[in-house]
Amino acid sequence: MSRGGAMSMTNTQKTAFADRLQRIQSGQQFEHTDVVGHSTQVKFNKILKSRPKQKPRTFAEKLMVIIAFCSGMLAVLVGRVAYFNLAQLEGMPKAFYDLEQRGMILFAFILAGILMVAFHLATKSRFPALLIGCVVMHYGEAAVASNAPELWAQIFSADYAAALAEEGKDYRLTPAG
Repeated sequence: MSRGGAMSMTNTQKTAFADRLQRIQSGQQFEHTDVVGHSTQVKFNKILKSRPKQKPRTFAEKLMVIIAFCSGMLAVLVGRVAYFNLAQLEGMPKAFYDLEQRGMILFAFILAGILMVAFHLATKSRFPALLIGCVVMHYGEAAVASNAPELWAQIFSADYAAALAEEGKDYRLTPAG
């Protein structure tokens, strides 16, 4: 590299710079599309200011998020009950009995879809609440069964309720547990 190679300006750069200074001083400033200048910024500020602000959530919207969460939990519970009761029936195809956990998930998925349509739960804030409710009930069933073994024995068989209560014994809310 020469002694002042990168630091010195060529004649074309000097003339371009001088031309630009002359345009700026005469009020005929030209802005490149890559460079945002003052007039471009003013134009975009006007556009963005006219955009409606996001409204805060109303009480009804907050309530619908809670309903979506509970609907997810209900979908998994009803899916489990439906598959459990149908698996007790004789004469179903052998493939139905082989579904096991997937059968409950299938029933829960169908019921969650129906609840999504019925309660309009497909919005940006309600759908994740529905999914979280499904996951909480799916993985938290042992804790619920451990804290309410009598209720679980009425819904399912006593053996299944006892097995779940034993699995969730670490999640009991009573001090005697």
